[in-house]
Amino acid sequence: MDLRQLRYFIAVAERGGFGAAASVLNVAQSALSRHVKELELELGGTLLERGARGVSVTESGKVLLARGRWLFGAIEDIKSEVRTENRDPSGTVRLGAPSSLADIFYARLATSFVRRFPRVRLELSEGLTETMCDRLLRAELDLAIVTAPQPNDHLHYETLVVEQVFLIGPPRDPLLKRGRLTRKEFKALPTAVVPLSRNPFPTGVPFSLRVESSTPMKQIVASGLGYGLLPFSGIQRELAAGELSAALLPWMRADRVLALPRMRPISRATRETIETLKVVCSDLVHEGKILTAQQKRSP
Repeated sequence: MDLRQLRYFIAVAERGGFGAAASVLNVAQSALSRHVKELELELGGTLLERGARGVSVTESGKVLLARGRWLFGAIEDIKSEVRTENRDPSGTVRLGAPSSLADIFYARLATSFVRRFPRVRLELSEGLTETMCDRLLRAELDLAIVTAPQPNDHLHYETLVVEQVFLIGPPRDPLLKRGRLTRKEFKALPTAVVPLSRNPFPTGVPFSLRVESSTPMKQIVASGLGYGLLPFSGIQRELAAGELSAALLPWMRADRVLALPRMRPISRATRETIETLKVVCSDLVHEGKILTAQQKRSP
């Protein structure tokens, strides 16, 4: 059985006769009849009952008619998808990321992506891991970068990068001058630690403040009120400017993870966004603006 025979059979069945079908298909009626007969012989039964007033579909013919319609519908869907892939991607991609990464990712992403894919509109937002996972589940985001997310059967996770974590304090802080702390030293910190709200980094140290964004966190820390925790990507500019000091916590890590909804189709524009994010991340690691868990910060 080939697609031409199936198409001929469907045309005859839907139009109730060989003459009407031959006219629509622009095929000789004798050729049409021969192809349908060959199909019946191959399948081992009568598909059409011939009569003076036309044809009627047998029970086995009804099965073939239903399956044939489905098959040609699927073929059209495949054609549509392939045509879409062959065109430039378009539409909107809604991306969320923590503020510590958005500061260094978003400008790079926008500059590279908009030039390559001018028909795609990016909507970039910031938020905490829990908030962005909720927004993904509510279809308010297409993609998010989250930190150490909780397992969720409805979300797909792919690790983007694993970052080193630093304890940060005001400029020239004597506790941080050695550049790294032991677990014992960390646990002996004063209570005025300033972690991010619902912080993904296990501290074991009491805190006095919670903030949702890394920007006010760094401002509070710089004032000398307490210490905070952030990956190097979130503090590299302030360290270079002498606005903060930092010490590595070698046993901590920040798993930066790409999160997508499992049951929602992923558009080509979203796939291109993911690939661009990976390139941007690789470039930032190469430039030393992201320190992975295998890297060491230069003195």
